[in-house]
Amino acid sequence: GRKRGGDDDGDDGAGGDGSADGSDDSGGAVESAETIERRRQQRARSWRRILLLVIAVTAHNLPEGLAVGVGFGGVAVGRSTFAEARMIAIGIGLQNFPEGLAVSLPMRRLGYSKLRCFWYGQLSGIVEPLGGVVGAAAVLLMTPLLPYALAFAAGAMVYVVVDSLVPEAQTRGHGTLASWGTVV
Repeated sequence: GRKRGGDDDGDDGAGGDGSADGSDDSGGAVESAETIERRRQQRARSWRRILLLVIAVTAHNLPEGLAVGVGFGGVAVGRSTFAEARMIAIGIGLQNFPEGLAVSLPMRRLGYSKLRCFWYGQLSGIVEPLGGVVGAAAVLLMTPLLPYALAFAAGAMVYVVVDSLVPEAQTRGHGTLASWGTVV
């Protein structure tokens, strides 16, 4: 099954009224229906948070794959060296370890098997090689458009900063107009 028999410390982490550890006044042999339902709801909320984290890390890994692909695509068109592309790949690869842990450790805390935790940690990174292929292909096919694409990306970043992080742009209800004016 999905859950193991019990947590190592005897507490499911629910905290609260003292009955969340599974014991009741009769010595812990029987849990009340309320306690069981509270645990089920807590686990459902925890699973939703973990699923959101898996989706966020997966979405985050796609541009990382693109970066590696662009590095190696640059080698193919003579814009960078293999050593530079390899360093990008190593750097991104090393920082993927904590990302995988960020996915698998919360699942393990909920009682999922080590194999399932490992699987979801790996699954969150599966888009990286796909992004790498797309990035390399994009460099090979669109090298003439690269300056324009980079300019567009820079403009998008400026828009996000102005629209989201500069509260002065939101004064008097003209925030969107001020943001678009900054981009143009």
